Amino acid sequence: MTTAMGALTCACVVVSGCGATGTGARKEGPAPSPSVRPTPPASLAPAIARDKRALATMVRRDTSVSEDVREDLTPCAGDDYPVATDSGDLTSGDGPDLVVNVTTCGNGLGVAAYVYRMVNGKYQNVFADERPPVYGSVQGGRLEIIHEVYRVDDPGFVPNGPTGQESVVYAWRAGHFVQVARAYADFGSSTPTVSPEPTSTEPAPRPDSDPLDPDLPTATPSVSAPALVGAGSGAGSGAGSGAGSGG
Repeated sequence: MTTAMGALTCACVVVSGCGATGTGARKEGPAPSPSVRPTPPASLAPAIARDKRALATMVRRDTSVSEDVREDLTPCAGDDYPVATDSGDLTSGDGPDLVVNVTTCGNGLGVAAYVYRMVNGKYQNVFADERPPVYGSVQGGRLEIIHEVYRVDDPGFVPNGPTGQESVVYAWRAGHFVQVARAYADFGSSTPTVSPEPTSTEPAPRPDSDPLDPDLPTATPSVSAPALVGAGSGAGSGAGSGAGSGG
């Protein structure tokens, strides 16, 4: 859990058990510090994990994702979609699971986190957390969801950062994610330490989602193809010219 400390930013929706603090997205204020986010080796990550456009397209087609998230998931400057992903074996599916994080443009604030499980070559949404600021990752074969916590009465972006951080760890059991660990760190303490909190005995709600095709773009034609056509055409022309000349 220590690797995920300080992962996100901003707030305003009350989190139970955290006192007068809360989580929630803010659009105003200075940009947060860059987060340290795990990136799986390219050789182990599915092809779609390296294609932000394909990831965004899949999320936008997923009717289990809230309408607001789907409508707001548009390209940022430079035509780059605000999505980040981690992958690993979380559910023992037909391939690596995808943890897809939808963020804001610019400051990368976590808007929502989803887990897509591969079933017969398609991806099915089996977990959703749409309570910003949120960020999900694969940690030791389990799903970790991080929420940073800010004061509910904060009139703007807190210059000194969050007041605390909530971490929830999930394991896949009987077709659902179930909480196996939950902790909170109070950043207001002079020596902040992670304090365990009670976990839920109920499985996390599973989105009502149909399997979706990865829908990766097809390979573009080789740039050398036109040259080869031209070369063939030229060769034929030259041969014809030479034959005519020799006759």
